[in-house]
Amino acid sequence: MPAGRANANTSARPAVVAPPCSVFRRHLKRVGLKYTTERADILEVATGFDQPFEVERLLGQLASRGVRVSKATVYRTLKLLVDAGILAERPDARDCVRYESIHGRPPANVELRLPDGTRTTLHDRQLERVAAAICDAAGLAQDRHVLIIECLGPDRAR
Repeated sequence: MPAGRANANTSARPAVVAPPCSVFRRHLKRVGLKYTTERADILEVATGFDQPFEVERLLGQLASRGVRVSKATVYRTLKLLVDAGILAERPDARDCVRYESIHGRPPANVELRLPDGTRTTLHDRQLERVAAAICDAAGLAQDRHVLIIECLGPDRAR
């Protein structure tokens, strides 16, 4: 193959992403903890949500599956899942923390708060570039960014 040319078969290959349980097992091993049944159940439920979730919703899902686990175990496991890069914390205006599954996909960086109290999240690449440019211009490194938009109902739209 001539110099300067990329192999067409390898350059367009999607990145291989390890399953969340493998990532979590490796992280637990690094920090000297075991992969328990309770942690596996929490991982399965937490990564099954399509939108950011609060701990109470996770506890409800676990209970509906017949999984008995203490709140302390849930909170400790959520911290481990965040540290492993499987979940991200999303601070809430009510001083609550919601969690979002980010394994294998970019985290949501836009949250739409709808008039009925529901929320929708999405990832916007243009916002990602703008946030990076702002940090670069200030000589700072970006940790994360989330744009929260409080939406009005159609009757209040201009």
